[in-house]
Amino acid sequence: METAQLYTSLTFLAYSTGVIVILVGAMLIKVLFDLSKLAQNVDETATIIKTELVPTLKNINKSVEIVSGIIIKADEGVTKVKEMIKNSPLRILGKLSSVTGTVTKGFASGLCSAFKFFNKKK
Repeated sequence: METAQLYTSLTFLAYSTGVIVILVGAMLIKVLFDLSKLAQNVDETATIIKTELVPTLKNINKSVEIVSGIIIKADEGVTKVKEMIKNSPLRILGKLSSVTGTVTKGFASGLCSAFKFFNKKK
């Protein structure tokens, strides 16, 4: 009896192992199939990105060159304007306006002081 139970147990073990090996093999084949599809999708995505990215980078490069040229021209223009203002009579007028502002303030304060002095009641 013991040998019959042993044979039955070994037969069950053999069938169980066979079923498990078949299930693991099927799952492994499914994983490999999914990995193959993933690799194809990644390749297609990389191709699309490459075809879209190259023209975009060229456009960005052109834009940077244009903006750089504008900045250089604007800087030259600002330098010219600074030189013109430095050498123009506007600088003298600016200093003159500050002097006349001081004189006007002094005159107004003197006028107010005189008005207060003469307005005092005796």
